[in-house]
Amino acid sequence: MKKKWIIEVISALLIGLFVYASLSKLLAYNEFRFAMLNQPIPHWSAKLLSLILPIIELIVASLLMNSRTRLIGLYASGLLMLIFTSYVGLVLANGFGRIPCSCGGILKNMGWHVHFVFNIFFLLLAIVGIILFQKQKTRERKFSPVMS
Repeated sequence: MKKKWIIEVISALLIGLFVYASLSKLLAYNEFRFAMLNQPIPHWSAKLLSLILPIIELIVASLLMNSRTRLIGLYASGLLMLIFTSYVGLVLANGFGRIPCSCGGILKNMGWHVHFVFNIFFLLLAIVGIILFQKQKTRERKFSPVMS
């Protein structure tokens, strides 16, 4: 029961993150699109990402809301956070030759180092959620009555 509660809290935190991130992008779409175009990536991909990233974040949040799709949502959360964390890591390692402008919302007030720690925290939450979810499912299968 404790694992289930922890999974619920982790899911709620990730849902909050992705809903907030998505809505902040959509509500200030022109600013977000401009920020994406200033990233050290090809303009065609920045344009595409500015369209699909908020939608992907909302899809991941909705996957986390349903217990049937929660594991997929946790994996998707982990993948997104790994991508975001890797990107911030490259910025910090000067992998782009310049420091691009930061994200919108509360993240624009964070420095890149704080942003990196923030992302690692949510990446670790997703990983812990995956592990606990799988342990819970294994335990349920182990102790569930066999149907004949």
